[in-house]
Amino acid sequence: MLAGLDPEQSTAVTAPAGPVCILAGAGTGKTRAITHRIAYRALTEQIVARHVLAVTFTARAAAEMRARLAALGVGGVQARTFHAAALRQVRYFAARLLEGRAMPELLESKARLVTLAAARAGVRADRTAARDLASEIEWAKSSLIEPSEYAVAAAKATREPPYEPAKVAAVFAAYEQVKRSNGVIDFEDMLRAAVWGIEEHPDVAEQIRAQYRHFVVDEYQDVNPLQQRLLDAWLGGRDDLTVVGDASQTIYSFTGATSGYLIDFPRLRRGAVVVRLVRDYRSTPQVVGLANAVIRQARGAEARLRLELVGQRPAGPEPDLRIFADEPAEAAGVAARCKQLIAAGTPAREIAVLFRTNAQSEAYEEALADAEVPYVVQGAARFFDRVEIRQAIVALRAATRSTPEDAPLVPAVAEALTATGWQPDKPHRAAPHASAGRRSLHWSLSLRSTRTGRSPGLSRSCSGGRPSSTRPRWRV
Repeated sequence: MLAGLDPEQSTAVTAPAGPVCILAGAGTGKTRAITHRIAYRALTEQIVARHVLAVTFTARAAAEMRARLAALGVGGVQARTFHAAALRQVRYFAARLLEGRAMPELLESKARLVTLAAARAGVRADRTAARDLASEIEWAKSSLIEPSEYAVAAAKATREPPYEPAKVAAVFAAYEQVKRSNGVIDFEDMLRAAVWGIEEHPDVAEQIRAQYRHFVVDEYQDVNPLQQRLLDAWLGGRDDLTVVGDASQTIYSFTGATSGYLIDFPRLRRGAVVVRLVRDYRSTPQVVGLANAVIRQARGAEARLRLELVGQRPAGPEPDLRIFADEPAEAAGVAARCKQLIAAGTPAREIAVLFRTNAQSEAYEEALADAEVPYVVQGAARFFDRVEIRQAIVALRAATRSTPEDAPLVPAVAEALTATGWQPDKPHRAAPHASAGRRSLHWSLSLRSTRTGRSPGLSRSCSGGRPSSTRPRWRV
C-alpha cells in the first residue's frame, strides 16, 4: 500500500486518527494520497470502509475517487459531493423531517424565479441581470446571510452587486417568497435542510453520525460557510477529519468560498497533523519555478500556508512571458506564435491554447481564423457554432436586406438582434458563471461598437469566423 509513494505522501497516508491537514500543491498527487490513506486505514482495520464519507466538489472527482479505491481493493466508501450527500440524506429522512409531506422539487436554476422576484420587487432585470442577481443570492445564502442582512454583509465583503444593495435585498426577499409559493427549493435550501435535520432532530443526528464516523474533504480551500456548517453537523464534535487543499487555489470565492477554514485548521483543531505535498509531478521545473514566483506574491493569511513546489520532471524550456495591452492583442499574439510554430514544423495538433473561461474563446477563435491557423475547441462548441451566435448571424444577414445603407449601425444591429432575445442594456457586470455564448455576444456588440468609427448600415458580409480573403469590417 505504501509502495510508490514519496515520503510526504507516506506521512499523510499513515498519519494517526484525528485531524489531518494535507497541504497539496498542483500536481503533487493529492488524490493518490487521500485514497491511499483511506485504503490503508481500512485494510489495516483501523476503520470500516462503509463508515467513511469522502466529500469532493464535482461528481467526476467523486467517481474518480471511488474508482481508485476499488482498484486498491476497498469498497463501500461513500465518495460524494456536498450536494449529493446532503440530498441523499434529506430524501432518506424526508418523511420524518417533513412530517409526511412530499419533498419539494429541487430547482435546477434560479434564473426564472429570480426574474419573477425582480418584477415583484420593482426591479427591471434582463437575462444577464437575472443571472447576476441569482449569483448574488447564491453568495448570500451560501454565506448564511438573510435578505435583511444582505446590504450590510455585501458592503463588509466589498461585493459589487448588479444593483444597489437595497434593491438586491428586495429581490432576494421576493425570491424566497416566490420559491415558497411555487413549492420548490434551491441547492442552498437543500444543504440547509440537511443541517437543520441534524441540528434540530437528535434521532436523525444519531443515525447519520453512527453511519459516518470518518471524514475526508477534498479541495477544502473552496468550502463556504454553509458547507462548513454541514460538515460540523456531520462531525458532531468528533475529530476524525482529513482535509486536503491549497490556499492558493481558491476559485469559488464568488459563491462564498473562503480559504480561511483551511488556513485556520491547524489552529482550531488541537493536535492536528499538517503534511505538505510539494513534489510537483505534472510540470517541468521551469514552469514550477514560474508558478512559485507568482504565488510568492501572496500576502496576508494565505502566506502562512504557502507552498513552495519542487518540479520532479526533466528540465524543459524557460517559459516565454509576454505582456499585451488587451485581450484582442494577446489573442493576435498567440495566433501569430502558433503560425510560427506550424511554419517551423510543429504539427498543429501538438499546440494547445489555454484560457480561463469559455467566454474568452471568441477572441482566440477569431485571431486563429484570421491567421489561417486550423483549430479545434475542446470541451465546448466553437463560438460561431453556438446556437445563439448562429441565430444572431442569421438575424444580421436578414437585416442587411432590409436596412437602409445610411442607417446608423449600432441601432440597426440592436434592432436586428432584439428578435433573438438579445437585450441592448449593458449590465453592471457579468455573472461569473453566465452563459458564455450570450455574454460574449453582448460584449462583442457593446464594446466593438465603440471601437470603430464606422457608422453606415450593416455590412453585407457577416462572417462565421472562418478565414476570409476579404475581412468584414464588422463581425458578430
